[in-house]
Amino acid sequence: MDTDGARAATAPDEQEPSPEEALRRLLQQLEELRAYSTHFVSAKVDGLRLSAQQLVVWAVLGIVGLIALAGLVVTAIVLCLDGAASGLGLLFGGRLWLGQLVVGGGLLLLLTLSILIGVRTWQHRSRQQKVQQYDERQLQQRTAFGRSVADRAAEDAPLQHDG
Repeated sequence: MDTDGARAATAPDEQEPSPEEALRRLLQQLEELRAYSTHFVSAKVDGLRLSAQQLVVWAVLGIVGLIALAGLVVTAIVLCLDGAASGLGLLFGGRLWLGQLVVGGGLLLLLTLSILIGVRTWQHRSRQQKVQQYDERQLQQRTAFGRSVADRAAEDAPLQHDG
């Protein structure tokens, strides 16, 4: 008699198992299924956990790399500005403070001008986009209704000013 649960049916020369034996086999197979399922779920959870750990490691390495790169850029800029300030200080008769003042003030002036130009450019582009948006709406209105809100306002304008 086969008791490993591998066969579902009995052979023709074998007799049918008793209900107690069938129940025992069923319980054994259910226990085996539970063990395999637990193993499968554990493997999937461990795989997800490992993926999350690797993601965190790569994120931390990326952040550290960005900080190192930013430090490198800042160091290079400081060295360039210090060299320019020293050079100007020598040109001003050895007055290092004057070279530092000129380079620092020039840098602040350049930064201020850049910000002002950037803000004005952004405002100008934003206004142009809105004007284009309203022009397109008026074109759609002319297509749909034969006139736009601007045409209607121009028709009503003399009536408003005559009163």
